[in-house]
Amino acid sequence: MSKPNVHYGNGVFRRRIRLCADAGRVMVELEDGNHGFRLRLHHDGRVVADVDADTIRHPFGTCTEAVRPLRQFGGHRLADGTKALRDRLDPGAHCTHLFDMAMLAIHHAGQRTASAGTAIDYEMAVHDEAAGLTRAEIRRNGALVHAWQIRSHRVASPAVHQGQPMMRGFHAWASAAFGAAELEAAAALQRAYFVAQSRRFDFDPPEANPGSADGMPHGSCYSYNQGVVERAFRSAGTVRDFTHTADKLLRFEPVATRVPHD
Repeated sequence: MSKPNVHYGNGVFRRRIRLCADAGRVMVELEDGNHGFRLRLHHDGRVVADVDADTIRHPFGTCTEAVRPLRQFGGHRLADGTKALRDRLDPGAHCTHLFDMAMLAIHHAGQRTASAGTAIDYEMAVHDEAAGLTRAEIRRNGALVHAWQIRSHRVASPAVHQGQPMMRGFHAWASAAFGAAELEAAAALQRAYFVAQSRRFDFDPPEANPGSADGMPHGSCYSYNQGVVERAFRSAGTVRDFTHTADKLLRFEPVATRVPHD
């Protein structure tokens, strides 16, 4: 069983996503304290040809298997947008983060408005809870898009969004409240807020904290599915704290190999 993280309360969960669109390809890179992924979507301007990914750093050994379901995106017509994919595919059969990255790539491939090589850089910061409040913000190419105070998983400020949910019900609210660009940033910040809750826990030693001990519902993501969670053993040495080193995000520094004791 995981135990409380004694360092929680003085840190910041940081996540960075970089998206770069070229002719026929969109690359999305993501790194945070728990994950390091790189995804490439190939298309011909009309249809998704293929999606592949590198799982550089991940919580469980089974996460690498979640690259295979990305093949389900192949053949999707860009003009149909992402809602049609959400209606057709089961997000719980995928890695949550690879699925989000693929949807982001498809959305931007379908827009066809970005110049070749144009990059979009999202930087998210979710501060540890203090006095019942969590501060969360997201910047797009350096410009602040959202800055929220959150209490008990609901927005406390700004006042215009007070009481809105940060967990279940978030997407229904955000879809009605924001235009396309602001919604994209809001969805990214909500996902960062969700993952940031992991900072509350200490999962060392990894061998004592398999996925089956997390108590997550089956289908929460690929590794929490029945038939997978039973062999979802935690990866060693993969958790990072970027509180004071935001500049290291997207460098994808290698995971140190732990040498077993004799």
